[in-house]
Amino acid sequence: MNYFNSMIRLLQFDTAPIKKLNIKQLQYCCIINVVILGFIYGFSAFFFSKIVLVEKGLDTSSFNALKIIIAGIPIAFLMHASASLFFWVFLKAIGGKANFMLSYFNMGAASISLWPLAPFIAALQTGSNMPLMIGLTICFSLYGFAVNVLLMKETFQLSHIKMFIATSVTIIYIGCFLYLWV
Repeated sequence: MNYFNSMIRLLQFDTAPIKKLNIKQLQYCCIINVVILGFIYGFSAFFFSKIVLVEKGLDTSSFNALKIIIAGIPIAFLMHASASLFFWVFLKAIGGKANFMLSYFNMGAASISLWPLAPFIAALQTGSNMPLMIGLTICFSLYGFAVNVLLMKETFQLSHIKMFIATSVTIIYIGCFLYLWV
């Protein structure tokens, strides 16, 4: 397995190298990509929240920084697991042929496409509303979404129509869930 070549080809919308990986290799790709995503998000969250913490008179010492950065990893795994579960439920319901663990590991491997998005999400969460930041967030979100949907389509062996229906239902469900949560 060549991790770097497989991930570069995945980022270029080529799922062939990922399909050739055995379950153990796919598991390692998943863990590596989600942990790095968590570090990127945690570091970005600390960087952008430092201003907010100072304004509120809270401590920005290195120990608190470490806690914020490390907290990004479980957040990334939680978001990854929940997205995998939602996609698995709706893709399986429409006739998909993959089990949950394969879905989980493939979405973890595809989380490499979300690495550029993590800093922008952290910035938006701290209250930044610059139009360029919002535009880049939308662009990176669409890119990450496209890579994930393509890999899930290949994993579950669904037609374009079934994938569109299942993805639409998933997005509507997650959107309603987040709307009620906030």
